[in-house]
Amino acid sequence: MQFTATTKEAAEILRTSESTLRRLRRAGVLRPGIHFCASGAGAISPTLLWAPEACQEALAERSRQILCAPATTAAL
Repeated sequence: MQFTATTKEAAEILRTSESTLRRLRRAGVLRPGIHFCASGAGAISPTLLWAPEACQEALAERSRQILCAPATTAAL
């Protein structure tokens, strides 16, 4: 796994926004050591480097889960 892309580059590769990457990271969809790593250990706000291929796989899996989830109906 290669962490080669900055947040901006990863967002462009994945055709999403930087804020979406942050939201997915906070939600646990994109996980440290698998999808991204911190560069500059010890920094308060380290630069994140991303593995775009791993992120793309995680996003595809998440889409499959959402599309295959049973539809819920509101109780009348």
